[in-house]
Amino acid sequence: MLARFIVVTIVCLTSLGMGRYAEAQEVDRIAAVVNDEMISIHDLEARLKLAIVMSNLPDSIENRRRAVPQVLRKMVDERIQMQEAARLKVSVGGDEVNRSIANIERQNRMPPGGLLGSLSKAGVDTDVVRDQLRADLAWLKLISRVIQSNIKIGEDEISDRLELIRQQVGHPEYQLAEIFLNVDSPAQEEEARRLGERLMEQLKAGAPFSALARQFSQSASAGQGGMLGWVVDSNLDEEIRTAIATMGKGDVSPLIRVGTGFNIVAVIDKRVAGSQHSDDETMNILQITFPYQVGAAVSRDQLKAKALDLTAPLKSCREFEEFGRKMGSDKAARLDNGRKSELPPTVRTAVEGLPTNKASAPQEAPEGLLVLMVCSRTSLGAAGGVPSRDVIRRQIEDEKVDLQGKRYLRDLRRAAFVDFRL
Repeated sequence: MLARFIVVTIVCLTSLGMGRYAEAQEVDRIAAVVNDEMISIHDLEARLKLAIVMSNLPDSIENRRRAVPQVLRKMVDERIQMQEAARLKVSVGGDEVNRSIANIERQNRMPPGGLLGSLSKAGVDTDVVRDQLRADLAWLKLISRVIQSNIKIGEDEISDRLELIRQQVGHPEYQLAEIFLNVDSPAQEEEARRLGERLMEQLKAGAPFSALARQFSQSASAGQGGMLGWVVDSNLDEEIRTAIATMGKGDVSPLIRVGTGFNIVAVIDKRVAGSQHSDDETMNILQITFPYQVGAAVSRDQLKAKALDLTAPLKSCREFEEFGRKMGSDKAARLDNGRKSELPPTVRTAVEGLPTNKASAPQEAPEGLLVLMVCSRTSLGAAGGVPSRDVIRRQIEDEKVDLQGKRYLRDLRRAAFVDFRL
């Protein structure tokens, strides 16, 4: 009923040629209220356009009708998340949003500026894109502050997981992506099921999995297009493990009922656990970005010389990290226990053969010049394909963060006042 009302309203306003005043009155009507904040039909229509274009679906009445409940529910969640972020004084700067856009462009092999440019040509308000990315980033930062900092991993947990991995050597390991649909109460069961069935139809019609995950998934992985990384099958829910057992690379599962909702899972790749290349290794890496200045008098060659002069004297990760802190939190980044084989090409090239505690030469990237320093290396080949204890610690931490993050959002939903007006 909700979807039908909105679509009929939009179509009638367009096809009957009503005056601008009447149309403005209609689109300013309230679609939902989240605590003391409203979502207007205008907001919903703008987000619908983004969802349709990003999902690579025809902009038809039927596709809009199907997308309305999904989009509105996602918008409500984002309002709840942003309100909680504001309460805890967690903010996201414009530079962080720009880096997120640059990451999406790299993942999709688009030139710098290609994402917003193509969306703008398709009639999408680019401010809507930035708002969605800002909400995703704020939630990730909020999770890091509230949950991740309080998680403790015991040595026994790590030992148990390592033993399990040793037993799994020779068994399947999957690189997965997910679309997760939350079910907070029995009353939401049917709504979530219908939502999942509509998403399955859209996937079969050719919609990109990552785009649907980014627009509709109700999990922390949504901001990364649903990517979960490499997972040993024994770490998966039994329902998911059973579903993917016979799936091949590129396959998408049917709708799977799990304990907290519904999952749609895509198998991005498969391999045999323990079969990684013998020269693979994990690294702890620090990174500093020297952003390009649009319209600045400083050329890229001059910026490269400046970056080299400032970072070459740094002789330890402590000095490098301190310098990054002085540069600003939006210029510095840290990657713990990253596999060399899974690093972005630019980063992998820079750290290949780079001695520890030595700054790399500046590397060109879409967002600016990158300077990296390797703090430590752990060979995977020496352990017969079994990860180090630090890698296992991070894996367990990520699993706990994901689970507790879902519970956190569930509790926020239950405590919020949400009034759907349509």
